[in-house]
Amino acid sequence: MKPRKPVMECRGNRLLWAMTLLLLSQFYGCLSFRIEKVNIDAEVQPLPQEFVVGKTTLTDVLASYGAPVDVVDMKGHFALHYLRTFYRGGSLSLGIPLADVLRVSPTLNATGNLQRFDSAVFIFTLDGVLADMSYARGTSQPLWETYWK
Repeated sequence: MKPRKPVMECRGNRLLWAMTLLLLSQFYGCLSFRIEKVNIDAEVQPLPQEFVVGKTTLTDVLASYGAPVDVVDMKGHFALHYLRTFYRGGSLSLGIPLADVLRVSPTLNATGNLQRFDSAVFIFTLDGVLADMSYARGTSQPLWETYWK
């Protein structure tokens, strides 16, 4: 059997643009890239299997999850809301100093951000018995895949 040769794949125009910007910045200007990462509030755990509608009490939820981010008054019910926010932002800037030649210094800027949430909501009767619950994990997808969709 012949050994297989590795196959080179083309990653599209993104790599070409990135390399062009990098080369331009090295010869003609300044290139900067900034990434921001912010996590707000505590981690929100998935719903435990032992939580059962009609049996679990307010005390059980508070003992497991702690203090909620928000308490919502509803008609005949109230809800505890647990939320964690993930913010990611990035910016790319390229400045080309041509003021001596053209009296203009062009600048290219690109920015983007992404905010995702993990959330759990527990709805109780006025007696403190669990009536409904919901959980959503907004951070389950990888960050870079979400940027490009």
